[in-house]
Amino acid sequence: MTTIRRMAVTAVLGASLCLPMSVAVRAQAPARPTPVEVDQVMVQGAGMVTVLTYKAQFVSADPASRRMVLEDPSGRRWAVIAPLLLGDLSYFRNGETLIIRVAPGAVTALGKAHQGRPGEVMKEVAINAGLPGWPEGFGVREVTLTTIFVDVNKAAGTVTFEGLDGAVRTVKAANDKVLADLQNVRPGDLAQITYLEGLAINAIR
Repeated sequence: MTTIRRMAVTAVLGASLCLPMSVAVRAQAPARPTPVEVDQVMVQGAGMVTVLTYKAQFVSADPASRRMVLEDPSGRRWAVIAPLLLGDLSYFRNGETLIIRVAPGAVTALGKAHQGRPGEVMKEVAINAGLPGWPEGFGVREVTLTTIFVDVNKAAGTVTFEGLDGAVRTVKAANDKVLADLQNVRPGDLAQITYLEGLAINAIR
């Protein structure tokens, strides 16, 4: 197994990060990837973090738009927009198997959106330094996304929403400001949310 992107996660967690490994991207087709494995790991400053592992075959990629087409073990295909953390997409080879680990992290900002459409990515920033205590091989990015809240749990301090890969995840608030903002939103609201996410991809060759 060859590590495609291997980043040590070593930066300060400005407000707790519970990374949901979500393959970097928003699905454009009805099909949704299903994790082949779900693990929990203890991360310094973030507590127990859920790591989702996906297995997919690389079909094609357009380096200009960063649109990748992947195929799951059952033969279903879906399109995603590859995150900046993946670097040069020409590295990938047609037909090779990818092991993708996603760890959805903490929400660092949120609020109601007054314009935009669900799934619209406002900003994506790769955090080169990473975060302390994370499993080896993870890179970290910060995403600002327009989406619809599926659920809001004000008591637990979590929000549930559809991420870039089209999968629904539940993510914790990173700080008191986000917890306070949670009181003003409800399920069904169109929202703008900023969250941290961990990503690791390995190619089996």
